[in-house]
Amino acid sequence: MPPRRNPFPTLPATETVPTPQPPRTIYDSLRLASQKSRDRSWERRTYDGKAVYRGVDPHLALRVKEIAGDLMVNPGEVARKLLEYGLRAYAEGELNLDPRPHPELMHWTLYPTESTAARRARGGLPARKTKKPAQPCWKVLTTWRGFPLALKQEIAALASEPALNVPVGELVSALLRFSLKAHEYGLLVLEPVQKPGGFTLAEEGLS
Repeated sequence: MPPRRNPFPTLPATETVPTPQPPRTIYDSLRLASQKSRDRSWERRTYDGKAVYRGVDPHLALRVKEIAGDLMVNPGEVARKLLEYGLRAYAEGELNLDPRPHPELMHWTLYPTESTAARRARGGLPARKTKKPAQPCWKVLTTWRGFPLALKQEIAALASEPALNVPVGELVSALLRFSLKAHEYGLLVLEPVQKPGGFTLAEEGLS
């Protein structure tokens, strides 16, 4: 007996046509770009090597920048060498840091000044208000790059030691002032060496 004919013939398979999408706008491109994972290793290295200090003497920071310009190196390298030299001198007893109570603020300082009341008592300051004083040094932020984490931790730990207990910016200023004088007298030699793309300070230049 012949097979019965299928009354419902098999239709050929049809391809699914994708639904047309609207054209991508610049906002969609920015959103997709922000969602992609980015390699932030360079940003992490840069942030880890960044040091920001409040209250550093602006004249000292400017001198660091001038020396870096003369040597054609990064100012952070010069600041790092100066601070490392000052820390070694303090550890060896060549640099004496003598903090004293601040006359007007509730903390210790390496740079004490005569209080306003004392100056007025001896007649050195008029009782009436004078012109607006200049911006305090502690409001100034100084930023350097190329600082190892160990150096930043050593500076912070030394500033908070019970023997000192001074603002970090004052400690940085004291170390810079000592090391800059040593550099002027030829005791601290900063020698630049060439590297691909610029110059860097030689390690043996620090003596």
